[in-house]
Amino acid sequence: MPPNMKKISLFYIFLIFLFILSLGFILQSGKNLELEKENFHSSQVLLSKKYLDNTPNESSKINFPRPGFLDLEAIVKIFSGHLKQPISRLLLQLIVIILAARFCGKLATILGQPSVIGEILAGILLGPSLLGLIFPEGFQLLFPKESLSTLQILSQLGLLLFMFVVGMELDLKILRNQAESAIVISHSSIMFPFLLGAGLAYLIYVPLAPEGVDFIAFCLFMGIGMSITAFPVLARIILEKGLTKTTLGSLALTAAAADDVTAWCVLAIVVTIVNAGSFSSGILMIVMSLTYMFVMWKGILPLMKRAGNLYTTKESMTKSITAFFFLFIFISAWITEAIGIHALFGAFLAGVVMPDKKELRNNLVEKIEDFSLTVLLPLFFAFTGLRTKFGLLSSSGLWPVFFLILFVAVLGKLGGSAIASRLSGKSWMDSFSIGILMNTRGLMELIVLNIGYDLGVLSEEIFSMMVLMALTTTVMTGPGLKLIELFFTKRDTIVKPTLNSGILISFAQHTRGLELLKIAYGLFPEKKKERNVTAVHLSPDSNISESHAEKYESLSFTPLKELSKDLNVNLSTIYKTSTNITKDIVRIVNEGNYKLLLIGAARSFFSDDILGGKIRTILNETNCNTGILFSSQLQDIKNIHILFGREKDLELLQIAKRLAANYNSRLSIVDLNGSTNQPQIKQSLKKEKVKILTPVDWKQFDLILCDLDIWENHSEFRVDELPQGGGLLLIRSTDGFIIEA
Repeated sequence: MPPNMKKISLFYIFLIFLFILSLGFILQSGKNLELEKENFHSSQVLLSKKYLDNTPNESSKINFPRPGFLDLEAIVKIFSGHLKQPISRLLLQLIVIILAARFCGKLATILGQPSVIGEILAGILLGPSLLGLIFPEGFQLLFPKESLSTLQILSQLGLLLFMFVVGMELDLKILRNQAESAIVISHSSIMFPFLLGAGLAYLIYVPLAPEGVDFIAFCLFMGIGMSITAFPVLARIILEKGLTKTTLGSLALTAAAADDVTAWCVLAIVVTIVNAGSFSSGILMIVMSLTYMFVMWKGILPLMKRAGNLYTTKESMTKSITAFFFLFIFISAWITEAIGIHALFGAFLAGVVMPDKKELRNNLVEKIEDFSLTVLLPLFFAFTGLRTKFGLLSSSGLWPVFFLILFVAVLGKLGGSAIASRLSGKSWMDSFSIGILMNTRGLMELIVLNIGYDLGVLSEEIFSMMVLMALTTTVMTGPGLKLIELFFTKRDTIVKPTLNSGILISFAQHTRGLELLKIAYGLFPEKKKERNVTAVHLSPDSNISESHAEKYESLSFTPLKELSKDLNVNLSTIYKTSTNITKDIVRIVNEGNYKLLLIGAARSFFSDDILGGKIRTILNETNCNTGILFSSQLQDIKNIHILFGREKDLELLQIAKRLAANYNSRLSIVDLNGSTNQPQIKQSLKKEKVKILTPVDWKQFDLILCDLDIWENHSEFRVDELPQGGGLLLIRSTDGFIIEA
């Protein structure tokens, strides 16, 4: 240790000791001052006669606890007092809610469900239905009644931002492209369930409607509650299933978009009627609502288009411009709240009239979506969960009523959509698929139900049953689509990407994709005219929006498409969002007619093994020739080395010769264990006239080829560090790695 360091350390220790000693002395001495101050105060009171009668009794004094150094009971009391502070409790609520939402969301994706299902379920589990039932003390500590107002306000703020994003992602152009079929399907999927919901309201109004609620209000809310389709959830399911560019997917999206617009307009009218109180005020609110919509469409929309032409890039999106857009959201929401049709409708309308510029919308979504979806929206799920009491269904014998509600909801939505689709000329398979997709309710249903609950139209029992119905119908979507595929053998109306025989490359970053494409090109015969390569990129998040998905797809494949033109390679692309990338890659490989899979090596978070995690699973669950590239920015392929350890590695030589021929590379063999001296191998290599190196004298290389078994079974042959611009290609050959001429 340097001398200066010793001095500094000694000084630091002395300083700490002096600080503790001095502070302890001051605190100990200060206790005597308390007695002196009390005596002084008493003497002052006695000297003043007018205060004699007001001298406090000993029993009325407040004794503040001053914990000793190890007075654990007092310390616990102090900390429990701190935890009861509003900000402390809110932070604890945020921590618990976000953790629960992330965990349940991840669990839902593992089970093949949208993550929003898990997040909704997390909110319900934190409510009286589970946490309040099994741990009431903890539930009361975490969610006391006085804290719910703050939770509600924050959740409403999250909903405002979410509805703005929903409105902004609503592409009105697709309504024009398939207007006839989509609008018929959409309105059928609203009118059928609305009518059935109204009939159901007639049956359950007397026993279950809250006291003092008009039948008209109750009936309208039951109708609209049955009619909602969760457009954002449906869009993500379609994206995840890879149906975005299919006839079925685009029609379902269009119908859901029309459904969203229509349903929210109907909801606005219903809320207006409920809030009006009288016929004249109801007419006035409707007129004001229509006027505001007209002003937004004819006045604000053109102005927003001009703004979209000016502020499209991130550079132009200054804080002032961002603040302007946020102000626009809040002003629009405030106006609709003041009119009486709820602030959420104003936020939704603000999103609809945003400029039709993808870059601008993407920039705004990036600024809003992460925080609102990750932090604020789970608060809404938790708040909904606090209102949901499934125990009421058992105690009041309401399970038969719930199943009746579920039956009516599915029959109306799925049946109405399917019948309209069939009459529009779609096949029965497509018709039922559209019906299943339109039956997705999810988050949008919860928003409607909470509005009804806040207005006092829905009772706790009805609210809880409708929440469970929304959860069930959304969970049904994925399995329902699979059942339809199994039931119907004809799939001619579902257009899926054509899988080309040849080489499949799978990559996460486009830089690795370029490296894999270079390797793929080199593996084809030098004079082969058709070089078919399929590139697959999967986004590891099913919650990304469609606009973001298009952006990621473009960023991933554009560089590869440019390189493929230079290399004269026929490049096909597959893109989708995925909740389980490994599983989807395995499925694509096994379903496709590929000669070879090329994939980038990836170390897992907890291991340095480049074959760990996803790669190991892909190798175990596929039976395809596989090349795994581990590289350090692979560039030119001028020097190729083969790690040679056995006779089977002669196949590597043929692969390397193909690469060398395409890239005019120098080829060398690195004899790992003297196996090249074996007579049979030596004779084979003599014909090839390849330079043989020892592990000591090989240094410069651009690409190393190594058999996977050699790599795994002989750790002494491993390459831990690659030179800049170098790469290692691990080969697993199942039926001959070489592409035929």
